Amino acid sequence: MITSERSSDRIERVIREAEQSLRPVTTSALTPDELADAARLFNQRADMSFADIFGVDDRERSGRYLIHLIWSLDRNARWLDLVAEVEPGEPTYPSITPVVPAAGWYEREIWEDLGIEPRGHPFLRRLRRPAGWPSDRYLLRRELDWAAPVPLVAASADDELPPLVPAPEGVVDYPLGPVRSGVVESGHYTLRTVGEELVDLRLQIFYKHRGVEKRAEGLGCLHAPLVAERISGTSAFAHSLALCQAIESASGTAVPDRARYLRTLFAELERLYNHVGYQADLCQATGLAVGQAQLEILKERLLRLNAALAGHRYLFGLNVPGGLARDLDALVLERVRRALHELRTDLDVLERLLLGSPSHIDRLEGTGILRPEDARAFGAVGPIGRASGVDRDLRRDHPYAAYDTVDFSVPVLATGDAMARFRVRLGEARESIRIAEQVVDAMPGGPVRAEQVAPEPGATGLGWAESPRGESLHWVAFGAGGTIARYRARPASFANWQAFPLAVPGHNILTDFPVIEQSFGLSFAGADR
Repeated sequence: MITSERSSDRIERVIREAEQSLRPVTTSALTPDELADAARLFNQRADMSFADIFGVDDRERSGRYLIHLIWSLDRNARWLDLVAEVEPGEPTYPSITPVVPAAGWYEREIWEDLGIEPRGHPFLRRLRRPAGWPSDRYLLRRELDWAAPVPLVAASADDELPPLVPAPEGVVDYPLGPVRSGVVESGHYTLRTVGEELVDLRLQIFYKHRGVEKRAEGLGCLHAPLVAERISGTSAFAHSLALCQAIESASGTAVPDRARYLRTLFAELERLYNHVGYQADLCQATGLAVGQAQLEILKERLLRLNAALAGHRYLFGLNVPGGLARDLDALVLERVRRALHELRTDLDVLERLLLGSPSHIDRLEGTGILRPEDARAFGAVGPIGRASGVDRDLRRDHPYAAYDTVDFSVPVLATGDAMARFRVRLGEARESIRIAEQVVDAMPGGPVRAEQVAPEPGATGLGWAESPRGESLHWVAFGAGGTIARYRARPASFANWQAFPLAVPGHNILTDFPVIEQSFGLSFAGADR
């Protein structure tokens, strides 16, 4: 229930203005208390989705901190950016986590980054800071120099998760990680079992926080995409694309049509090698070694195609503000067309073999169920959300690049198990081939890069992309000389890691855990950034 009639009327007016606006992003000022009111109201609407909440140290300009709360107006292809000022003398605001569970980690970041306390947060503890990080050093305050070493102090009581209550007889805790075999990133699980049944999971990630957002401060437009690419290497193109679009929005730069089409092509090639690699890793988890080998061959072919097209297997260095760093000629585009045709044929064969492998299917069906209500409550995005009934895809709902010119379907299932996630990604691989073929056939002529104008001081921009793992948002604010004053990146994995533990307890056994983990296909680096 809205706490005041005046607040209710004002928030309703903000929504109407956003729905009627011709701009993709509407920015409106609210009070901190009204942020909580808005979150309560928006969370009840089926046509709005929580996207992000973050803080900005704006003391040099306005003398205050800012809280940005971003929502998607799904039916209108619009974003609503609500901004509240917080006084530095008493940096606090009412937490929205009690009504928007997905905001839990986001608000803990605000507290760590700027020292702004979300009052009423149900679990306000360290999220990313190293144990022993000084309590008076905040990660994104302007006075913190990213290059200066920070001496650690004795760890305090809130530096680690509360100790587990000793398990009663018959209950066993299995520690897994943070150091693991192979090339798996650092993450620590504690799996609690009764017999073979998994009854609880404790998750601890953020072992290698790299301060990407802080590192971007002071960079110019040309160098910032290089930082974005390193958030998660396997989504490098999507992240740099989203940031470039944010920069272009802030500066009013119009991207040439050919660059928009080529960006769409490269984005789908990135999705393809990720979706194929996901299926290979899932086969490894279920013990289907032959399927894994065949899919790894397809992934390698796609990576070699990327290298031939872009000079980099993971498509680094392609996106620049204003367009792309290189063009593709007609002969190269014909090579892409042939490669896509061969890939479709090979994927059709492998899909039939996978669906006809009882041992593979048996390990997936009913395993690691993420219920649709949990997926929505915790803001699951991308294939994870779509396998649990969340019908959202930024390529369709907030078109960018050339996605408004192509025809494609968005696979959505509601069972939420590993089998659904497997099927959604198979469907998305087929759709990526369809999109890429349409783009190649309709490729316009012209330049691939427009001149980039330096954004004015105080200019802001929001960019987005549907990465292989889902919705990724990038927001940027500029200072003097066209340099970045604040960079915010919200990758898909950061959203999805919160939902992951909900899929583990239940009717799963210990040997199901590798299948559950791989069926989510999350990135530790993508969350940690």
